Amino acid sequence: MNTEKKNLLYSKLILFFSTISLILGFFLNEDSSGSGGFIEDFKYTWGYIEAIKYKFFVLGTQWTVHTPLHYILISKINIFITSEYYLRFFYCLISLLIPLLFYNCLSIKFPSLNRSTKLVLSSIIIILPAFRSSAIWLNAHNTALIFFLLFLRFFLIWEKNQSNTINKNIIYQTIFLALAVYTRQYYALIYLFLMYIFFKNLKLSEFIKISLFISLMTIPGFIHIYLDPRILSGTFDTNFSNVILVNSSIISFYLLPMYLIMLVFNSKSLQIKNILKKKFTILGSLILLIICSFFFDYNYTNGGGFFIKLSYLIFKNEYLFFISSFVGFILLFELIKFNRENLILILILIFGFSAYIIYQKYYEPMFLLLLFLVLKNNYISNFLDYFKNIIFLFLYYLLYFFSAFLNNLFKITKYIN
Repeated sequence: MNTEKKNLLYSKLILFFSTISLILGFFLNEDSSGSGGFIEDFKYTWGYIEAIKYKFFVLGTQWTVHTPLHYILISKINIFITSEYYLRFFYCLISLLIPLLFYNCLSIKFPSLNRSTKLVLSSIIIILPAFRSSAIWLNAHNTALIFFLLFLRFFLIWEKNQSNTINKNIIYQTIFLALAVYTRQYYALIYLFLMYIFFKNLKLSEFIKISLFISLMTIPGFIHIYLDPRILSGTFDTNFSNVILVNSSIISFYLLPMYLIMLVFNSKSLQIKNILKKKFTILGSLILLIICSFFFDYNYTNGGGFFIKLSYLIFKNEYLFFISSFVGFILLFELIKFNRENLILILILIFGFSAYIIYQKYYEPMFLLLLFLVLKNNYISNFLDYFKNIIFLFLYYLLYFFSAFLNNLFKITKYIN
């Protein structure tokens, strides 16, 4: 058996066992991401699903602060699948559309990419704690991701066959992004990036037309906001030092393993060591870290991401967390320097979650989808050239899953002081 066939066999086994682990997680009532948060959310919002089952529209004021599309769709399915248990299992299976759609998007973005690489990358989605907990506990997170990936699919098709006039791919991507917004409102931030891309690539008359079309799609949203202003409420934090440091630390969790894998296994061909020679990037990151650290005042017991928990768990201080933020600055600056369009998305990702409670699940797997499919950089294409890179990345996230699972089982981080 040649290497390519072996890799394909390994990738199929990885996908198979990842899928089986999700099904097993369902039967075990797994909540590896939320330490009970996803379970509580399911119990709390079930009343909304029942309330809207036989009605066209019911405000979700007493049950949720999220936009209602997920609950409307689930309530209609609940008419036919009346059991909570079987409805959850059905949703768990439906959530497998997410790795399938990611595979399809990878095929569009990288048409020459081999199947084994795409299969393992898609399997990573299945072992991410936020994806799993959402799939198992009927959470709106995954419904929004399905719509978001459908948006990305048509965005990638349009980007590959770009036209300066409105076509069906532009219409489809705006509709599916709207559906994502009506499922989870923070996806509205992506419209800022999309409008910039439209303005840059479409004729002015076409840009005005698509702007009017998008404006029409916002009307139900503004009506909903008028009737239920709570969906605009949140945990906004004016301490942007907290926001910058925490979000950069969380993003570094997803970027760092890829750079380390390239540094160890293919540094010569990728010249990854050049990052460490860029003095202005390192100096700028250090200055930003020092300034933000003076004003940093985040309650680490409320989210904050993997590195802040690990920092307090092992060292009883914030030093490891600050290092992760510093690394995040360097890697994000590299993405911005490679292509200025990345700046818009990165600013959206950093400041879009300006809250005094920031959870890693907000980025999971949204950041990975944007990293592989939208953000422009040469590191991704280089990283994908080596199948062993993908295997090591899968092992990294597998270790992450086990740590999250054990943390949920033994409540390790709950007792950090």
